[in-house]
Amino acid sequence: MHTQSRNLTVLAALLPLAAVAACGSQTVSVGSTPVTGVRWNVESVTVDGATAQAPESAYVEFPSADRARGYNGCNSFDAEAEIDGDTIRIGRSTVTMSMCMDKKQRDFEKTFSRAIGGSNEARTDGDHLTLTTDDGDTIALVKERPAPLTGTEWTVTSLLSDDVATSLPKEVAGRARMTLEKAGEAGKDGAATGSLGCNRFRAKAEFRDGHLTLGRPVTTRVLCQGPRMATERALLKLFAQKLSYEIQGRTLTLTAPDGTGAVAGAGRG
Repeated sequence: MHTQSRNLTVLAALLPLAAVAACGSQTVSVGSTPVTGVRWNVESVTVDGATAQAPESAYVEFPSADRARGYNGCNSFDAEAEIDGDTIRIGRSTVTMSMCMDKKQRDFEKTFSRAIGGSNEARTDGDHLTLTTDDGDTIALVKERPAPLTGTEWTVTSLLSDDVATSLPKEVAGRARMTLEKAGEAGKDGAATGSLGCNRFRAKAEFRDGHLTLGRPVTTRVLCQGPRMATERALLKLFAQKLSYEIQGRTLTLTAPDGTGAVAGAGRG
């Protein structure tokens, strides 16, 4: 039976990331496997000998050696953490308070919440990470493979300006999307297609030396108002120039030389 009290404080919303961001970005490993800066998808959770399979969306990540955050299939959490050798301690946590309608999600959330807090023995095996509590409960995780740059539909979630990310207005959320295609045979050019939040577009795309260059886009001519048009104008500035790109898990960051850019997430198949 469970006797250890889990140190979880439930709040209505997550603390702002700026307030909980850790200093430094040094990679921390368990054994020879880096555990920070990696998105770990939850495979299953075992509590009191009973194993529950995780929803596909559940994950845990350690952005630094003193933070843990993730999603339990129903709510997001952000917690204090400490990685010391093969021990990972999860401390006080803030948790969103969404009410999931699916009973399986609610049941898994309860199981996950019992297992995630306190001191855990960490064991790695290739792309797998297992956290085991003092009570013998376990969380089985597997490293998420980065989404491929091409062939993935990327949905823009925020705009960048000098390393500051601003979420898209709700009127535009989910509307701005882009799919990249590499050059094919017979001289076919690479391409970028999708929606700018208002109009659809197509443009040439060139991949070279870790950079992406988007040509001038051909767009439809719908006239949108307010946030949709403002977002479209901001995204249009990323065309006709060389962009640096970075993929972390299922997140793509595009950055122009002047520090502007966009952050996008990959949809799950």
